[in-house]
Amino acid sequence: MVADTLIYHPAVSHYLKFVATTVGRDKLLRTLQYFARFYAWYLLRTNKPQSSISPWEQMKKQFGLVRKVLRAGKNVEHFKAAALAADNNTMDPVLKYMAVGRQLGYAGYLSMDLLTLLDATGIKKSVHAKKLQTEAFRFWAVGIACSIVAQVYTLYGLKEREKKIDKKEGEGVVSAKTIAKERAASQLQLTSDLCDITVPLSALNWVGFDDGFVGLAGTVSSLIGVYTHSLWVRSVPHSSIIPSSHPAPSLPTSDPKDLGLSILGLGVQYPPHSLSSNALEVLAKKYHPDSPAMQKVLAINRYTGIDSRSSIGTPDHPLVNKPSPPTIAELHQTFFSDGIPLAVTACQKALSEAHLLPSAITHMVSTTCTDSSNPGYDHYVAKSLDLPQTTQKVLLHGVGCAGGLTALRTAANLCLGNSFRGLPARILVLALEVSTTMVRSELESIAQLQQTRIGVCLFSDCASAVVLSNNIQASDSEPLPPPIYSLLSYHHDMIPDTEEDLGFDIDPLGWKVILSPRVPSLTKSILLPSYKTLISSSPKLPEEYAEPKDFDWAMHPGGATILTGAESALGITPQHMRASYATYVNNGNSSSATIFSVLDRLRKKEMDGEGMTPDERGAKEMIVAAAFGPGICVEMCLLKRNLDSSQLSRKGMETPPESSDERSEGGEREGEGEEFISQALESVELD
Repeated sequence: MVADTLIYHPAVSHYLKFVATTVGRDKLLRTLQYFARFYAWYLLRTNKPQSSISPWEQMKKQFGLVRKVLRAGKNVEHFKAAALAADNNTMDPVLKYMAVGRQLGYAGYLSMDLLTLLDATGIKKSVHAKKLQTEAFRFWAVGIACSIVAQVYTLYGLKEREKKIDKKEGEGVVSAKTIAKERAASQLQLTSDLCDITVPLSALNWVGFDDGFVGLAGTVSSLIGVYTHSLWVRSVPHSSIIPSSHPAPSLPTSDPKDLGLSILGLGVQYPPHSLSSNALEVLAKKYHPDSPAMQKVLAINRYTGIDSRSSIGTPDHPLVNKPSPPTIAELHQTFFSDGIPLAVTACQKALSEAHLLPSAITHMVSTTCTDSSNPGYDHYVAKSLDLPQTTQKVLLHGVGCAGGLTALRTAANLCLGNSFRGLPARILVLALEVSTTMVRSELESIAQLQQTRIGVCLFSDCASAVVLSNNIQASDSEPLPPPIYSLLSYHHDMIPDTEEDLGFDIDPLGWKVILSPRVPSLTKSILLPSYKTLISSSPKLPEEYAEPKDFDWAMHPGGATILTGAESALGITPQHMRASYATYVNNGNSSSATIFSVLDRLRKKEMDGEGMTPDERGAKEMIVAAAFGPGICVEMCLLKRNLDSSQLSRKGMETPPESSDERSEGGEREGEGEEFISQALESVELD
């Protein structure tokens, strides 16, 4: 058992990834080589016998020779990096010329070093070896000097950028954190360069450093190299460093970039009641005294832009008319009694449209942020739908309003896993939220803590579901229906250090919404970068899809300022997000369940009518869906809408399924030059 603990420890896996690369082994050898140089000098200075000094001198010599052999031929890599840097017209001119100088310096060093290899190994001695090594050190000094200039210039530029940002705004906060990370990386590289330059300066006798100083400096720069390479291998899958002896089977798709994932059915079920803006005011005046915080929240409530919020009850519901706010146990009971029927109906609608019986479902991925139990609510929904006992269920929690797309992403990965195994996957993806019952708890906090808590003005109740499928048929007699949407790609990202800005914390009186004033600006700041990452990982799109405004958008309507912020960040209009606005105005924000409702509404004919689409262009085939959750995280996916498949032509089964209760080749890719240069800079360890 002890052996298993050691063998399977993450540190062992990390070590294996580190030493699996030539660069990793070289960095370890360099650290030992320079430490041996320092320690041999130390023993000599402290008058230790030659017998004590010799092993360390041999370590320095032999490890240096091994490293010389390992880096043979790397000069070509740096010549290529220099050429790519010279051709890069997007780089700052100073950094561009310094990158070219650094790479040519390193290439010159490695070329001269290669010419001395036969002499160093004793295979063939050369009278020119010493001169060649001297020239090598000159090249190396030039390369390091260029790197030092580049780092100093970079640090100056970061300082100037920092002066221009407003750290009180969300975009400023994100920019400040990015600058801090870039500064730390640049400072670390500068420290390494300053240590490394002692080696050629000493070898050329330009500066009188002794072996102890050079050895210590070399050890420090080597440890920095070990640290930075360690960070790199942590971010790379083990299989990409150590290839398997068995090639992975190909996914059964005609296009290697096509995921083969399709949404076959979609169902949404709102509860029967709608709350107007005055519903909140009725309960506030009935149970709480007037106060500045309450007045502010009620004023905000009148101008949210929401006409009605879907709810399981009215202001007269017994649960919200007790002397005290309902307990979490009472909220849980209502979630089950009123919420699960909504979820069952939404799932039945999705299954019906997908032309699937419950017995065809292989997996179920569900989410909620308004209840918690063991077993989870998904167990009871599956039971009501009479899903097979073998249905593999996953219940996601802690993902908030992003939950719908998080569940879709999770389902997509499960689908791809089955595709890899050559198995069909029919995954029921479900989101259920009952949040209006927490009104009393929120009003209590507003009254007692005098906090401006606006979540109570926005949230509503809803259940929504989709059926996600891979393109593998269960049998020839069961062909798949045409998709509603095809899932082309997906992306997840986080805004660092924003845990206190958006959340949903548990409390004896339910869950408490955390919604800071920074949320609109924070979410706005990450939209465009996330969109660019998403598109870069997607299959090649038609030329007409070049900018955000060329797509239709299914944006989670977290609030009016979230939507207007998206317009500003992406250069789009309300018409691009017409389904998001319509959902927000008519039903409110139903947290994780909202995004599927937006996608359902977007495919309705009235969404593509006169005056609804940007510049009367009509419906777009490509759609970007996005949602934000606690963390703050952003979930984004690219969907292809089947414009030939309307709801009218996809009636599904005659009756809902009964419950137990009643789917670029060629050319150098964009950015390859910068990536190659970055890898070349990271991997170099000279002398």
